[in-house]
Amino acid sequence: MKNSLKVAKWEFKQNMTNKSFLISIFMTPTILILFSFLPSIISGGWGQTDFGTLVNARLLPSIVAGSIFLSVLLTGMLIFQSASKEKKEKVAEIILSSMDPHELMQGKIIGYFALGVTQVFIWFCLALPIVVWKLGSDILEYLFVPKTFVLVFIALLGYFLFAALLVGLGATVEDVASSSNFQGVVMMLPFSFSLFIVPVLEDPNGIVATIGSYLPFTASGTLIFRLSLLEVWPWKEIVLSIGLLLFTSWICMKMAGKIFKVGILLYGKNASLREIWKWMWA
Repeated sequence: MKNSLKVAKWEFKQNMTNKSFLISIFMTPTILILFSFLPSIISGGWGQTDFGTLVNARLLPSIVAGSIFLSVLLTGMLIFQSASKEKKEKVAEIILSSMDPHELMQGKIIGYFALGVTQVFIWFCLALPIVVWKLGSDILEYLFVPKTFVLVFIALLGYFLFAALLVGLGATVEDVASSSNFQGVVMMLPFSFSLFIVPVLEDPNGIVATIGSYLPFTASGTLIFRLSLLEVWPWKEIVLSIGLLLFTSWICMKMAGKIFKVGILLYGKNASLREIWKWMWA
């Protein structure tokens, strides 16, 4: 665990000193805030009622969880690139001379988790004062509620699921630009919840929305979006979905560890689906 924390610290520092990453952290909320105010500014005035239509106090828990889930998607892509870069530059052998492959993988997952949390913290440090200024401090009563913690927990489960998946996949790719169709499809899994956006909007309690809440790779995004539209939460479905997410995350961690252990030291080509399958069951 000590080596994993060292890797996590190194990954965190590397990204936090990256100018492009820092610019994206601060520019994302700034652009969203300016874009939100743009119609009111063009019309000649913007008041509390205008801002109130933009931010519904009851949606704050979902906005927080959605922001964390967005960070999950962004950092998931970074963790894939990090594993692939170390493989391509052939530095993995040097790193693994002083630690176990599982420690390296765990360190990356922890490091990018800290990075994502820091990113969301900065976003809210920029956005929350504006929300309080326009809607008053009473808005915080809707933020620090049990529902917020449930939604955040669901978003974090999504992170660990996709982080394990992408760090394992990154170790199988010699060059991101020449990755196979299979690897490209897996990289799109974090965005697969978008398939259920329209059904959830039409009927949050419908069969399609419910199925999307149970499928592990769509559950996090679908649940956050779905629960933001419901007044009464279906707690039995939520508990079952979280249970499936936990189990799938554990399975993916185990499988990703086996893939990472072999794939990170395989140079000269991208791993085929058959090779990946063999490593998973070795």
